[in-house]
Amino acid sequence: MSAETGKFTIRFAGDEPAERSVEKEGIFIGRFADNCDIVLEHKTVSRIHAGINYRGGDYEIINLSERNVLTLNGRLLRAQKTDVLAEGDIIQIGPFAILVALNDSAISLTVQDQAVSKVPVKPAADTPAAKQPADMADVLKVFWEKRTREKEDWGTRLRPTEKPRPGKAMFNWKPTGDLRRQWRVGLFVWSFLVIGSVATFAYFHYPETYAPEPLSNPHASAIENSTVAIRANGNSCTTCHSLNEPLENSCVNCHSATEFHASNTKAHEEAGITCTVCHNEHRGADFDMKVTAMQSCAECHNDKNAKTYNGKGVRTPHGGSYGYPVVDGAWKWKGVYREVADAIPEINRSATGDKDERAKLSRQFHTVHLYRMTAPAGTKGDKRGLVTCSSCHGTFGQNNLDRTTPRQTCALCHTMPADAPGGDKRFGGSSAANCISCHVQHPYSAARWNEFMTNDALERRKVAVANKIRELIGQ
Repeated sequence: MSAETGKFTIRFAGDEPAERSVEKEGIFIGRFADNCDIVLEHKTVSRIHAGINYRGGDYEIINLSERNVLTLNGRLLRAQKTDVLAEGDIIQIGPFAILVALNDSAISLTVQDQAVSKVPVKPAADTPAAKQPADMADVLKVFWEKRTREKEDWGTRLRPTEKPRPGKAMFNWKPTGDLRRQWRVGLFVWSFLVIGSVATFAYFHYPETYAPEPLSNPHASAIENSTVAIRANGNSCTTCHSLNEPLENSCVNCHSATEFHASNTKAHEEAGITCTVCHNEHRGADFDMKVTAMQSCAECHNDKNAKTYNGKGVRTPHGGSYGYPVVDGAWKWKGVYREVADAIPEINRSATGDKDERAKLSRQFHTVHLYRMTAPAGTKGDKRGLVTCSSCHGTFGQNNLDRTTPRQTCALCHTMPADAPGGDKRFGGSSAANCISCHVQHPYSAARWNEFMTNDALERRKVAVANKIRELIGQ
């Protein structure tokens, strides 16, 4: 016998001749007599069901059947899978059990037909076996028959998934989860009912959760060639809302046009104030987001607001008043924000040498107003209708400068009365301070106070803003 030739001894229990031997590399087991060395006649046996090969001194069994079952020591062997045979293994194919015996390099295969009934020997009348029912006479036969015909299915959890070591079945057993308590159907039914009840309650009591009010007209319309946004929203949800970015990113990406950039003042950036804190949407088609942004100033900057922003609190500004910046009889002002100064080239161009900080602040304050704005109703201007010193002050002089009239004059422009002519036309409704007229937000915008500024001042600011936006985009 060569190194790759196995010696197979085949016997059928109860049949003659008792056994036959073959020497070859491998044998086939199946129902097709012309090709199989072990022929098993049964409907649960495939034409070529399995094969046993001799390789490297071991005998390996392979399952060649895609439809019918083959088990080794009670463990399912899937199609095209192999395993090494060991002494005492039991191969189950249909109703046939093949017992394996190894002797050096030879293998002995004994085929037993477990479906064949044997007449039991009637026990003595006085023995315990005589008292057993007749259907218990061959329990092992019934067990194997039911196991092979009914219990052997693909992918059952009763068998380990890893390839076992050769040997007896008892050494290859592993615990499985087949006895673990499964999820009850009622659990899913109750979960569905609870979630459905909460959703129904929210639908009737909080309908805006499912159907918020329409977008405001500027967002709902397909506005083209805008100087504020580089593209139109067109009432599209995905233009603002995306899965991988916050809403504020969409605001900044869209509102970066030729005359507007979404950058904010340094104080608000450090406080973590984002676009949606001041500007709200889904409040109706006619809702004006500018108005609610201006009103939110007083709602947020209030002594009653206990919320902190990046660890900093807020309070009611100016002691609850507004107007000419005088505290304890002395003029007090921090000056124009650096971002605002970038959009007003007159401020830097008129800096000819301030003798002190007070002179610098005075120059900035008057540069913003004098001969740059048209005089609103209720104030007097020069012959061209522009704001002059007399528009705010009644008397002049180092010691008798009128400080009372400016407080009243400031209120004509920097408030939002309902019916006051010449006021900020963006406002309506109640009378309140227009905070952003002094504390400018979005400083790099060419659309602030256009109705009050001269044409020359508008053009200079437009050019300055465009240059700054190009610089920001370039960064």
